[in-house]
Amino acid sequence: MFMNIEVERLRRYMSKLELADELSIPAEELNDWINRRRAIPADGLRALARVFKGCSIDYLLKERG
Repeated sequence: MFMNIEVERLRRYMSKLELADELSIPAEELNDWINRRRAIPADGLRALARVFKGCSIDYLLKERG
């Protein structure tokens, strides 16, 4: 599981649905990304880094802190 994505989502008081909407993807796809059931495409990684301003892609993909 990509815990740092979840940490940053919660830090910003965003629901999974809100984050999925911000990324223009279905909530199920976001869940698949977080739970590693589907690879996060490069444009998805860039979008996550944009939404979570100040967070690097490397940080978001780490398992923990």
